[in-house]
Amino acid sequence: METLPARRAGAQVLVLLAIIRFKFFHNISNVFSRLCVRADDHGAIESPSTIDHMLASRGYDRHLRPNFGGAPVVVRVSMSIASIDQVSEVNMDYMVTIFLRQYWQDNRLAFEDIDANLTLDGRLSDRLWVPDLFIPNSKQAFLHKVTVDNKLLRLHPDGTVLYGQRITAKVSCNMDLRNYPLDEQNCTLQYESYGYTTQDVLFLWKDGNASIHGLEDIEIAQFDIGGFTTSENHGYYETGEYPRLTFSFRLHRNVVFIILQTYVPAILLVISSWVSFFINPEAVPARVTLGITTVLTMTTLSSAAKESLPKISYIKAIDVYLAMCFFFVFAALLEYAIVNFSSVGIAKKQASLQGQQGQSECHVCRCHDVEARVGGLNGVSSQHTLRVDIVNEATQKEVTSHGPFLTSQPGFAETPRREDTGMDDGDDSKQRSTFAGAVSTMLHHLYGRRPQIKNSNNIDKYSRVMFPTLFIALNFVYWSVYMYRRHYFVF
Repeated sequence: METLPARRAGAQVLVLLAIIRFKFFHNISNVFSRLCVRADDHGAIESPSTIDHMLASRGYDRHLRPNFGGAPVVVRVSMSIASIDQVSEVNMDYMVTIFLRQYWQDNRLAFEDIDANLTLDGRLSDRLWVPDLFIPNSKQAFLHKVTVDNKLLRLHPDGTVLYGQRITAKVSCNMDLRNYPLDEQNCTLQYESYGYTTQDVLFLWKDGNASIHGLEDIEIAQFDIGGFTTSENHGYYETGEYPRLTFSFRLHRNVVFIILQTYVPAILLVISSWVSFFINPEAVPARVTLGITTVLTMTTLSSAAKESLPKISYIKAIDVYLAMCFFFVFAALLEYAIVNFSSVGIAKKQASLQGQQGQSECHVCRCHDVEARVGGLNGVSSQHTLRVDIVNEATQKEVTSHGPFLTSQPGFAETPRREDTGMDDGDDSKQRSTFAGAVSTMLHHLYGRRPQIKNSNNIDKYSRVMFPTLFIALNFVYWSVYMYRRHYFVF
């Protein structure tokens, strides 16, 4: 008998719980029946009559902004950056994928049925008013639709609306490439209202710089991301003043890739051209082939480096360096042309002088029948015959040791002055030495005044030192100037 009341009490409790559960789910279903939508077999959006009735009863019109005719709607924006890639110097743009979120308050969508946020199908945004935000500096953009439209719509009890989208855009970025590849670029991402002026809509960053998320995790090929800033300003056009949000970020170029791809090969080509200075000048095919090959390779390298850059009117840092390397390579080829020309000229000159020397050695100038009336002792007059033999032995020694430079040293073998009576020949030396001095002086003035290179090999010896020294000095100046401009100049 004691168990029957207990069973009745338990049954009453179960009935009471069932009633509470029924009322709770009934209220929830009423709320969702007014706010949710469904899709038919063709994917079209159908709104239940309860939602249409609610929007119509509140005078809701998606073509009219909230507070129409009153204060402007404040739209707060935040975003998460998923990726930044395809930074192009040729097209001066970059690709960015973002999760864009907009917050605004629409009192027409406020509800008091439940104290909770409602996340709705993003396709319902087609039936609600949303800001006409667009990216003015984008070249092209699209909204992701896999597997459905990547949209988020969330309602708060006080009428606050959260509208999120996943967008990929190709955005222009004006670049100053004067310091390329030691440059830093400042790129921006802008948001504006397409049709509403500042009297209707105001755009604000939700939390200032804290409104940007995910940038610290982004990695870009050839670039390192520096700092970023956010700003709120206006865009002025002929049709009015429009709200604008600007997100700016700085790109520091990573020069390691370009140094390995362009600078190191250029330096190696310049060093290869110096090998010519250590090759015998008589090896004409070897030196000419080496010089022409380095010049053509340097030209190809310069062309390849410019293919990835736009055709701009000003000179870039990489142009200066490649021009400097090309100058050294071409100068090495020109240096051999000078060496070869000088060697041929000296050889011809020496051959000519040796021919003249041989003729002077074989030729004997004999002065026959030079009659001189000499008054002698005891009043006896006699005729003497003077013989002069020119032997150019001293000249031969000077040609052999000093090339084309000749000295005026007399080299005469004197024949003795003879009298008809058979006097000793040793007394004729004074007259013959005077004639030899005149001939030597004439040859010195004829050949000694011509500026000639004594030894063409000296040009190679000087080049082995001058070319590397000058190249190292110019490299020091180049890197000092452009590294200074990279750290202290703001474009």
